[in-house]
Amino acid sequence: MKYHLIAILSLGLFCSPNHAEPVQVCTIELPPQSMTDKEGKPDGYATAILQGVAQPLKWDLDIHYMPWARLVVDAKAGKCDVIYTVLKRDDYEQYLVFPHEAVLDQANVLVVRKGSGIQYDGHLEDFMHTYSIGLYRDKAVDNRFEKLRHAPWARVDEASSSKQNLQKLIAGRFDAAIENSLTAVYELSASNKLAQVDILNPPLNVTPAYIAFPKAGHLSSAASAFDAALVAFKRSAEFNALQKHYLSTD
Repeated sequence: MKYHLIAILSLGLFCSPNHAEPVQVCTIELPPQSMTDKEGKPDGYATAILQGVAQPLKWDLDIHYMPWARLVVDAKAGKCDVIYTVLKRDDYEQYLVFPHEAVLDQANVLVVRKGSGIQYDGHLEDFMHTYSIGLYRDKAVDNRFEKLRHAPWARVDEASSSKQNLQKLIAGRFDAAIENSLTAVYELSASNKLAQVDILNPPLNVTPAYIAFPKAGHLSSAASAFDAALVAFKRSAEFNALQKHYLSTD
């Protein structure tokens, strides 16, 4: 264990962009994975994991919240050394380096108003022919949905955020919201509206979500060091406590 810790520390020192310069981190507001607390400080499950992994790597994090569209622009321009959380897709891999280890598995689900009688049998095209859909503007689901959402018959409402998307669902603006299950439960619980919805099964998909490294940033060669540190962190009591704190539905 001592050897592994020395190796992680050595890799962190080697991969640091500059000991005097903070690591520029770009993320979006996506609770409970990434958000700010009541004092405006970085918070969230993925945020806490990144902060925990950064300690043995000797990374001084400077975390910035921004819309996804700006995050992409800044990542490609080399203004971000780290971004999170992001799905591993072919278009993203053109400008991002992904580690092997994911932060969490993210389930995208359909959320409907309780009592609507709406059900989902796994056939998304049939569902979308029948019901209108809402999601936040920068939401990534999968290639299947991207094809369907642009069909001439599709009724798709876009919101500026997950919170607004769920508010519009409750208000009856459309039939079903697409959201990742963790965010849906968090946002609806925060507004005391979780009892007003049903989360349908099966999920649309379950995909790993990552902390990734822009190729134009200063840590594009740090994925291996990050992997080693993340694997070690996931074995710790601190990681177990984070899971209980952010992901428990009790």
